[in-house]
Amino acid sequence: MTGTLVDFAKLAPKNYLLHKELKKMKWTAGTAGTWTQPETGSWTGICIRVIDVGTHEKQFKGKIKMVRMSQIVWEIPDQLDSENNPLTISKSYTASLAEKANLRKDLEAWRGRPFTPDELGGFEVSNIIGKPCLLNLVTVQGQKGERVVVAGISPLPKGMPAPPKTTYHSRFVYSLDEHDPKVWNQLSERMQDWINRSEERQSTPKAIDPAGVASNMTDDEIPF
Repeated sequence: MTGTLVDFAKLAPKNYLLHKELKKMKWTAGTAGTWTQPETGSWTGICIRVIDVGTHEKQFKGKIKMVRMSQIVWEIPDQLDSENNPLTISKSYTASLAEKANLRKDLEAWRGRPFTPDELGGFEVSNIIGKPCLLNLVTVQGQKGERVVVAGISPLPKGMPAPPKTTYHSRFVYSLDEHDPKVWNQLSERMQDWINRSEERQSTPKAIDPAGVASNMTDDEIPF
């Protein structure tokens, strides 16, 4: 195995237990305002956000299912926009750590080894915030044209300089079950609207006002 390992589980506070939240979540991307697509290739990324998007309809093998979704967002320090601010990219997941789930596959590729049963049972969403990785970005054809997506995640190769410990964009975890107005107000209006269309929000008397402020967007070595 190549790559630097860091123990995310030992570095992060125990705030959001993913094994509970993943039974209800799915993951996707969104940044406020005009988003500049990053260049393809291998780039260092820093995880800055995990967003609980709620339960939405999803078509799978011709059938409609209700699945909990969430989103992971990374900052790419070596790619800058027209104002010299780091670009971001994100990826959506069904919130599941089942053996064949894409989320689990990506997390295990990122950390450089499979989860043990005990690690799976107590994995926390907040563990990945601020942690670096190597992102493989490729272009795919979407419904609205070509777009750049995260095709693979791996640990930083040995010898690669570590990225800055600070990020331009704010870092946070947003949970529908533990709504935090301060975090909510950092989400883009588009993201707030998406969350407000979730089964959880629609089942409440009133969805939360989407008037937020757009954001600027060895074992001891194992990342999480």
